[in-house]
Amino acid sequence: MFGLLALGFAAFVVLAGVSMLFGLVSLLFWLVLLPFRLLGFVFKALGALLFLPVLLLVGLVVVALVGLPLLLVAVLPALPVVLIVAAIWWLAKRGVGSAATVR
Repeated sequence: MFGLLALGFAAFVVLAGVSMLFGLVSLLFWLVLLPFRLLGFVFKALGALLFLPVLLLVGLVVVALVGLPLLLVAVLPALPVVLIVAAIWWLAKRGVGSAATVR
């Protein structure tokens, strides 16, 4: 029984040592390859910056094809109320002129 416990502890120590070694190698590779990762990030950012006008055009087309009809559908039911309010305002603004002139 004690032998199995000692064997398990030894396996755990070996596993911890190997994982520490792999972690150290991984950190070393990460430090060596960091400039290339940064360069890749710069190229991706440059590509995104160059693609920005295309995204702007696509966005404008989507707004023209989807947004304007949705806006029309949302505003169309309110059009009679707006026209009645505009007519009342125009009539009130016009004023009523008197036939007799005041001196």
